[in-house]
Amino acid sequence: MTRRLALALLPLGFLALAGCGGSWGSASGTVTLDGTPLKDGIITFHPAGGGATAYGMVKDGSFSIATGQDGGLATGKYKVTVSASTIPKEGTGETAKLLTPVKYAKPDTTDLEADVKSGPNSFKFEMKSK
Repeated sequence: MTRRLALALLPLGFLALAGCGGSWGSASGTVTLDGTPLKDGIITFHPAGGGATAYGMVKDGSFSIATGQDGGLATGKYKVTVSASTIPKEGTGETAKLLTPVKYAKPDTTDLEADVKSGPNSFKFEMKSK
């Protein structure tokens, strides 16, 4: 279920990593919605200065980030988006429903941010529905 959602959303937010240099770090941590760990979802780190978008899957409130097939991401400041949706069953005519507030699904409206340093980084992102 989550894998299909990830594959559907990757073309929207994934930028190819080509010729990037500089320092690298790793990012992992937790995501909650109203104090409860997010069961499944997608988390994306959008670099403030441009460059490759890094993404990961949220599973039982935990995540780790990768850029393409490389573990980790370039150091620097990021806007962070998180989204989780229902996956409708085929042939039912149902449409997907966003389970997380739309505010957190867009880089221009999210207030979630990360400053990735060289080496391991741990983040705690707390979303609120109200």
